[in-house]
Amino acid sequence: MFYLLPILGLLLVVCFTDLRYRKIPNVVLVVGAVYGLMLSSLRLGHIGLSDALLGFLIGLLIFSFPYYKAWIGAGDVKLMGVLGIYLGPSVTMTAAVYSMLAGGVLALIYSLQQAQIKKVLGNLSELRVGNQRMPYALAIFLGTCLAIYTSRE
Repeated sequence: MFYLLPILGLLLVVCFTDLRYRKIPNVVLVVGAVYGLMLSSLRLGHIGLSDALLGFLIGLLIFSFPYYKAWIGAGDVKLMGVLGIYLGPSVTMTAAVYSMLAGGVLALIYSLQQAQIKKVLGNLSELRVGNQRMPYALAIFLGTCLAIYTSRE
């Protein structure tokens, strides 16, 4: 359970910055990645270095297509990769799926809050309301927490 504290801290910081500034700072992601790799290489986390690196690659790959389609930003892709360092391959895949589901629900809530549901329904392929992008770190936070909760043995 020790490995959950850095994940929670990382997610809280990126949620705040994404909600407030619509940006996920690279410095936070780099510090999170270095710390996660250090934990896994010293076997202080719940996974080893090879699983951490595989989780990183899976996180990046899963979110590469939505990034390519301009549905999410580069910070969201990098965040899922960094989370993969802590979670390992299987939980990273689960977290990505749950994050996408949470993103869909949040997009509807966000569009209702912005009172522009017709614009969103007219363009379901993008997570935009008018010209404004929805902060996606909250969806990643919710999806990751759900994945961790459901993967506990």
